[in-house]
Amino acid sequence: MKFSIIAFLIIFLFAGEISALSISSVNDAETAKEDCRDRKNFEFSKTILIKGIEFEDGFLKMPLDGCKKKKYSNIKILSKDFYQKILDCFKIQKCVISAAKKDISLKVEKIFSLKSPLRIANANVSFDNELIVTFGIVKDKDKKDEIWISYPEAFEIKDEAFKDKLEKLIKKESRKSITPRNSSNSRDHHAMPHGVEVLEIFQIPKGNIQR
Repeated sequence: MKFSIIAFLIIFLFAGEISALSISSVNDAETAKEDCRDRKNFEFSKTILIKGIEFEDGFLKMPLDGCKKKKYSNIKILSKDFYQKILDCFKIQKCVISAAKKDISLKVEKIFSLKSPLRIANANVSFDNELIVTFGIVKDKDKKDEIWISYPEAFEIKDEAFKDKLEKLIKKESRKSITPRNSSNSRDHHAMPHGVEVLEIFQIPKGNIQR
């Protein structure tokens, strides 16, 4: 009996760790053939779509927002296993596809004020502790007491119920966290807070990852 209880606890603990974003579909990005870049669109857990993840010189490059000299990294990888899972899809016959749809855990990691009169704050949200995405919190021009959520250009939520859950969570947390516009904690529009540059820990020296 004692052994059964211990075994159950071990299975339960590992089950929590197994919960992770799965790749439900992959296809070539529309511009990939035109500009000769190895770029793909990924759907995760039949819920999240990230367009234009690129493979270059042995590394993954997540899509950026902005244009010309102003580029913002609003989609980042938190897990080395998740990084490898995506990387494998750029290798022949290595991509693991799962048709299963599961619940995705959400956590608002940080909300910080901006100087912009419209985009008043950014929210960093983690998904299953594997992906972190920066969303904009924007004031409604017509209804000053209301806000709406701005998404990164390459990021979409395919499930409306999950999208509603995400936006409600961000709005709820923003009401508790946003500081006045002129606060010394306010930052430039789109600016990422110190400590969010997580992808760099997976920048393995060239040659260690073979295509």
